[in-house]
Amino acid sequence: MSDEFDDVAEDDVEMTAPAKAEESAAASAKIEKLTQALEQKAKEAAEAHDKYLRTSADFDNYRKRMQRDLADFRKYSNEQMARELLSVVDHLSLAIKHASEAGETSDGLRQGVELVYKQLRDVLEKFGITSFASQGEPFDPAKHEAIMQEPTDAVPENTVVQVFQEGYLYHDKVLRHARVSVSRKPQAGEQEE
Repeated sequence: MSDEFDDVAEDDVEMTAPAKAEESAAASAKIEKLTQALEQKAKEAAEAHDKYLRTSADFDNYRKRMQRDLADFRKYSNEQMARELLSVVDHLSLAIKHASEAGETSDGLRQGVELVYKQLRDVLEKFGITSFASQGEPFDPAKHEAIMQEPTDAVPENTVVQVFQEGYLYHDKVLRHARVSVSRKPQAGEQEE
């Protein structure tokens, strides 16, 4: 009997070795599939994380841009009103000039207009509207509007010789260009006035 068991045991061993190899190959294939699936999911997770980071950065940039735009809007919201007030300032300035030319007869009126003029300029400065000096400065097209040229050797070429209308800044932005006369070298046969 022991010989019979030995034959059966050997058959079982022979049958189980190919089954184990087959089972091992199936497990190995399954592990390979799972490894590939894991790598695919890790890649998708990395892409999703990258997309999240980009979206987050885009949102932060958008938020900062909106805050900057809102600050600019608040800063320059009264620009149109300021432009309209500049004509009032110009007219008061002309009134003071004409009152000074009229002599002492209108001295009280001139002083009153000067006080109103000064008060209006103070209010404008309070809100960031200031005039800038142009007389004797080099011509700057970002700040000046040349309405004529004067031939002269008294000052360097492209220098503001006369200011016809003052220029104003609104915070750091040009609200109105100064209207000026600019020097140029006299040509042959041209005389200075």
